[in-house]
Amino acid sequence: MAVTSSGKDKLTTGMRLYLGGYDLSGDARTFGTLLNSHETADITGWSEGLINYLAAHRSVGVTGFQALMNDATGKAWGQLKTPGSNTGSQLSIGFGGGGSDPAVGDPAYHLPSIQFSANPAIDSNAVVFTSDFMPDAGQVDSGVNNPAGVVLRGPTALSATLTASSSNSVDNEAAATNGWSAIIQVLSTSSGNFAFTIEHSSDDSAFSTLGTFTTTGGSVGSELLTGTGTVNQYVAFNAARTAGTVTVVVTFVRN
Repeated sequence: MAVTSSGKDKLTTGMRLYLGGYDLSGDARTFGTLLNSHETADITGWSEGLINYLAAHRSVGVTGFQALMNDATGKAWGQLKTPGSNTGSQLSIGFGGGGSDPAVGDPAYHLPSIQFSANPAIDSNAVVFTSDFMPDAGQVDSGVNNPAGVVLRGPTALSATLTASSSNSVDNEAAATNGWSAIIQVLSTSSGNFAFTIEHSSDDSAFSTLGTFTTTGGSVGSELLTGTGTVNQYVAFNAARTAGTVTVVVTFVRN
């Protein structure tokens, strides 16, 4: 059967933030808001006694993310110092249970992102950055709508083929027909050569390919994958190994 989520045990010690293939969790201090709301459109007519609304554009993004100024290779200084230059990157946040790394089934928030700020400040004698991330217009398509989803793969090394099955699938309770998005973060690689796919199933037994990532895991980085149409009830990550080892994080969202 599909994995069972850990429940109401989400703490900041289990949160992880990945940007463009880099884990910035060790530098992260806090964030303001993970935006996920609709603008309201007032459609009240003259003769109506009750003001009523429709949901307009959806607002998503990460505001007020604060990170320590760490100038070690691959850390916050190098990844955040030049806002606006990291177009085409992706941001993923996973909420691990009980203070552990995010694992299959844990909640996730992801975004095809562009960074808009990197404001240095002093916080209790520590130098920190404050950054905002919003959807990158160059990446947004019909598959990018909802930012809230699940983790399909946590940051554990892959040295063999991982086959989509009931042991690593997530039960979404029902099928959906409004499209989807997935983000893979390749955190590390040692001559990695894999075929990474998102699989889905209606019975948690027979899985078929929903989408295929372009990356084979040969270099650190991230990739957005989107699709339209039906997503079956069960979704899983599949990694067919040709050579090497990789550590990847995969998040998945249904619209």
